[in-house]
Amino acid sequence: MENLTKYEGCCHCGAIAFDVYATKKLTVTLCNCDICYKHGHQELMIPEERFVLHKGQANLKPYRFGDCIADHTFCVVCGVMPFYRPKSHPEGYFSVNARCLNLKQSEHIEYVDFDGQNWEASIKAGMHKLTE
Repeated sequence: MENLTKYEGCCHCGAIAFDVYATKKLTVTLCNCDICYKHGHQELMIPEERFVLHKGQANLKPYRFGDCIADHTFCVVCGVMPFYRPKSHPEGYFSVNARCLNLKQSEHIEYVDFDGQNWEASIKAGMHKLTE
């Protein structure tokens, strides 16, 4: 993970703690689908090998709906969704909630919109961005 910066993350109560490794220039996706919008999830898409869960596996509760492809995970103590397996990349990636990360080390954060209310059309249009 050379040339990457470690960002520490946790849920609100600290029962779930993790690190992600990314560049200092981040792309955070703002999705308007019901669950992301209502939960305030700001997506930082991270390859699985750059995500390290330190504690809290037992405190993660899964939630699936619709086609049940996405595996949303919530802290059973505080209710925050710090990360999940997204529908767009159900294997090999985590959608990490940027609001749960300490981003002080970043040099630039670009916020991009994603029309999750029209998910299929948005994916086909290439609106979904991955973090480098």
